[in-house]
Amino acid sequence: MFLTGPPAEPAGTGLRISRTERRIFDRSSELATDPSMRPYLSDMVGPYGLALRDEVFEAGAGHSYGEMAEPLIGAVVAARNPAGHPHPSPSPVDLLVVAYGIHDVRLGRNTATYLSSRCPGNPLAFAVCDQGVAAAFSALRTIDAYAATGACRRALLLVVEQSALHYELAEPARIPDRHAAVALLLETVGDTTNPESQAGTDPVVVRQRTAVTPDAVGALLAAELAELPGGGRDATLILGADLAAGWTGNAGAYEVVLAPAGQPYTGVWWELSAGLPAWQARGRQVVVAEYDPVLGYLCTAAMRFGSAPRGQLARALTDRVGS
Repeated sequence: MFLTGPPAEPAGTGLRISRTERRIFDRSSELATDPSMRPYLSDMVGPYGLALRDEVFEAGAGHSYGEMAEPLIGAVVAARNPAGHPHPSPSPVDLLVVAYGIHDVRLGRNTATYLSSRCPGNPLAFAVCDQGVAAAFSALRTIDAYAATGACRRALLLVVEQSALHYELAEPARIPDRHAAVALLLETVGDTTNPESQAGTDPVVVRQRTAVTPDAVGALLAAELAELPGGGRDATLILGADLAAGWTGNAGAYEVVLAPAGQPYTGVWWELSAGLPAWQARGRQVVVAEYDPVLGYLCTAAMRFGSAPRGQLARALTDRVGS
């Protein structure tokens, strides 16, 4: 068990995002037709007065997070051949975290543990769920807590969503339009064992604010951006769909990227993966921001790629504690 600080306190993982992979899965998994899923989910939701959605079962819709994430692990933790090593070998991972919001269709299996067995290094693994769009940010904060022990030089975050919900919702929530997965590989800044390591790349700094009302979220985000190095004016801002609707900042001051509305859990990370090669080449500062109106969480993850002075972003955000 690892204990993190208060959500509002900036957390610097000490790790940087070095590689990403993303993928859409057009077809449903065969596991979605497993006859044991209906009685299992009926027992789970029945006590809450929720009914199953027969049309989803009849369509055989849904996907397995294990099937979705496994090929991404093979792609992002690819074999490398550092100088002086005649044979390439995959770099071991110390920690693997799965973040999701919609239930898996492979029931009765710990998906994170399964994926650990498919990952070089057989890493410690667990999942973060039931936090809406904040799940991936909470996962990054937990990675920070583990990395602070010195036991983690390389971590893998898998953000997954599948579009089939087999039971009624207790409260309104956005359901993904498609099955999607994004893998983020985080590595120690300046890791000399990694030939792709970029000197001067800052670690990811995560901040989560709670009890944020919809009418306050836009101004609060604008204030946070203004406190970034240089006022964040050279930053690329990736906004989740719910956050974009309440944005009141000066859009002209930033390069703004809007996440797909149909990907509530993977959308901002999907866009980060898409732009990562260009931002690494440009030495860009990037801020990923999401808002969950049901939970009232405002989440940001700030990072800088390329040749920025190491630690500049982390120091600037850490200085805000207590302000």
